[in-house]
Amino acid sequence: MRPLPRRLRFPVFLTVALVSACSARAQASPENGAVAPDHSLTAAISKADQATVGKFLDSEFTWTDRTGKTRSKSEILPALASLASESDADVKVIDAGQVVLIHGNHRIPSQNASVRFLRVWVKRSEAWQLLVYQETTKADKNPEKRSGFGAPSNDMPVGCDNPCKTVPYKPDTAAEQEVVSMWQAVERTVLTNDVEAWTPNFTDNFIFVTPDGGAPLNKADRVTMITELRRTNTTLIPAEVTSMKVWVLGDAAVMRSEHKPLHGKVLHVTRLFEKHNGHWQIAFGQQTWVD
Repeated sequence: MRPLPRRLRFPVFLTVALVSACSARAQASPENGAVAPDHSLTAAISKADQATVGKFLDSEFTWTDRTGKTRSKSEILPALASLASESDADVKVIDAGQVVLIHGNHRIPSQNASVRFLRVWVKRSEAWQLLVYQETTKADKNPEKRSGFGAPSNDMPVGCDNPCKTVPYKPDTAAEQEVVSMWQAVERTVLTNDVEAWTPNFTDNFIFVTPDGGAPLNKADRVTMITELRRTNTTLIPAEVTSMKVWVLGDAAVMRSEHKPLHGKVLHVTRLFEKHNGHWQIAFGQQTWVD
């Protein structure tokens, strides 16, 4: 075989190097790493294969169903048959490095119900593990009045010690404290309808799944809502935190919490945070009413 002319060698070597580099990046992608086990997990759930499902669940895993009931790893495995779903639809993936959030909707035949789901995968030293699985009932149509933001003050004195100043959670690390403090600052902007201060704390592609089951809201939707609250001089009191847990993994963080509003049902909430240029931002939030 004759060697390539010298003038052709560099382009060929460069092409091979670029292909190899792209392949390496693809194999290292957290999204690629988490999506494969996610497919295996959902297949195992459909078969009620407890042994296989158990291998994918983190030691701190919780599953919150559409009624707001939260179960641990040991509690959920015997209940897989009743929670099995049809194929996922409208699936989207948020790749936050050591955390990958997969969300969409599907139908649960045994409950004759459709839900919006999220599954949060975290990169542990040994493998990707599922940390959070949460479902919220999917409404047939958008409610006229959206829920899940706080209770109107109705011109009564407004107090917001919890969550604006304190929460019943002691962070284990400085990074966890950063996330909690940032989130509390966001709650204060909501209380005052300070949309200018609120906006930088959310990623441009922020998604919010509300407990009323309506279509998920984006950042522009929330800006419009807060602006209208300010125009009408309406104050919403943030719901008190009754429990909270935060995990920080690199430049991503997961917050799981429950909140008791001034009126109405307790809310179970999962949030995803991303750190950009040294500043934490909320990338995703999902709420489920606790019946």
